[in-house]
Amino acid sequence: RGSDWYPKLEYGKKRQHMSAENEVRAIIEKWARAVSAADRRAILAHHTDELLMFDFPATVQGLAAYDKTWDFFFADPRGPIAFVPREITVSAGDDVAFASCMVHCEGTSAGPVDFRLTTGLRKRSGEWVIVHEHHSVPTKEKRLTGPSS
Repeated sequence: RGSDWYPKLEYGKKRQHMSAENEVRAIIEKWARAVSAADRRAILAHHTDELLMFDFPATVQGLAAYDKTWDFFFADPRGPIAFVPREITVSAGDDVAFASCMVHCEGTSAGPVDFRLTTGLRKRSGEWVIVHEHHSVPTKEKRLTGPSS
């Protein structure tokens, strides 16, 4: 068949998506390192002004409100802060991407906690920005999980 039997455009798009997935993964990893280092500027980098976050206690809208959530997080450390993502999964198109992972956090007044992180990103002016962030923890409450849990 030779090398012309597969569509080159599709191969190019696949490579483009893999690159986008790597870019998004790098953003999540840099963000987590910034949290561990208490680097507020780097934490806010790659987030849009219109950010919507579903956090443990409340819904947060806007970058200024998101920035304020870190005041509580960093207020009463119990040692070095570790914020370690694992099992990062990314799905990226041309201008929209989603990433999810588990994050291990320790060193804060809350003590060690493992939580789920989901982020939604959009590509704006050639750069990926986080437009949505969702943190959650699994529940063991029978009223929410049913009797088989």
